[in-house]
Amino acid sequence: MKKVIALFSIAVCFAATSAMAQGGGGGQQMTPEQRIAAMKERLKPLGLTDVQNDSVVAIYMDRSMMAGMNFRDMSPEDRAAKMKEVSDARKARMLKAGLSADAAGKVVELMSQRPGGGGGGGGRQ
Repeated sequence: MKKVIALFSIAVCFAATSAMAQGGGGGQQMTPEQRIAAMKERLKPLGLTDVQNDSVVAIYMDRSMMAGMNFRDMSPEDRAAKMKEVSDARKARMLKAGLSADAAGKVVELMSQRPGGGGGGGGRQ
């Protein structure tokens, strides 16, 4: 009987480890509406007007800046250079939309940080 309990315990441990490695439960992708709401929530501490918030959200939701880029095939240096290029283009669009250089810089800095303060992540190999 002890062997059966021990084997059952080991099987449960393997199953739990496998489930955690697959991401567990709450890994669902947000809908576009949820992403927009979350982005607006992140921008609140900057004290932007509603029009400025909407402009920033529209700029960051515009995927055309990154169209055709396959980041998986790029070296880390190339990827960082492309991301800087995209970031600079977004900042230029924010300046055109009426944000001050200081506010645009704060937005770029805020949006480059991971939500929840996470550090560098591990990409899939």
